Amino acid sequence: MFVLIVEDDPTVSESLRQAFAADKHESLAAFNALAGLELLRSHPVDLILLDINLPGGLSGYAACEAYKNLRPQLPVIFITGAFTSDADARLADHMGASGFLRKPFAVEELFATVERALAAAKAAPPALFAFRCDECGAESRVRQQIGDARRLRCPNCGAIRVVKMDELRPLPEPWFHFPPTTLRRRILVVDNTEHFRLYLLDLLTEVGHYVVTARDGQEAFRLAQEWVPDLVITDILLPGIDGIALCQQIKATPRLSRTSVITITNLKNDEYRLQGHQAGVDLFMSKPIQAEDLYEKVHALLTRAPA
Repeated sequence: MFVLIVEDDPTVSESLRQAFAADKHESLAAFNALAGLELLRSHPVDLILLDINLPGGLSGYAACEAYKNLRPQLPVIFITGAFTSDADARLADHMGASGFLRKPFAVEELFATVERALAAAKAAPPALFAFRCDECGAESRVRQQIGDARRLRCPNCGAIRVVKMDELRPLPEPWFHFPPTTLRRRILVVDNTEHFRLYLLDLLTEVGHYVVTARDGQEAFRLAQEWVPDLVITDILLPGIDGIALCQQIKATPRLSRTSVITITNLKNDEYRLQGHQAGVDLFMSKPIQAEDLYEKVHALLTRAPA
């Protein structure tokens, strides 16, 4: 068995690795959600142990959703502090977790939870469905066990409601074919709303891109200078440096001048569009974002001939 441990406490992480090694299992450790996602994409992981409170902009709950979207049947066990409430355990269950452990726990409890999670993973795989949000009207996709009702969050607007099976539309697999010529480009996603960052992260990594995320313009510009992305997708309204100012900084930096910029917003304001054109924005998109539309526009930008 190959175990991925996503835990920011190095002492806890090392203890878990030693426990699995003693039982003849391999393991890898990541200290934040995005590092875990990269390891998940590059290693044959059979099980994830995931802390709830993680650094780097994505919580354990958001990480679980991202991991499950990438590998729907993969067991994910949450590990968290002793004072975590029953509500946290219920939320973990809603996010698709296969188990829940409170620190401190005995090795016997760890392996009993692992055994139950692996047994449950052998059940029939969840099917792929689409559902439409009552609040914003956007259609999103979800993996769902047949016969269940589920509490779902709209990735566009964040609205939460219980969705029944008869409200879900079955989707074929693969549900969307993305042109292979643009695979594995470097994309920076900037938004101060966690569920929307996760939504774009999920969509873009699923078709092969390398994606990092930022919560504000200042963090985004620092990451852009270090990472030199091919494309930046940013909300306009950000804490500190807004999306328009971020685009100006990117276009004015010589090593980033060839980076394309898409701005996304739910504002219906021509002034923002004019300011964006002046700042060098390459493309404007409005929320809610539909996956097919995003893929087509990203493909068009990343494959266009240099000016």
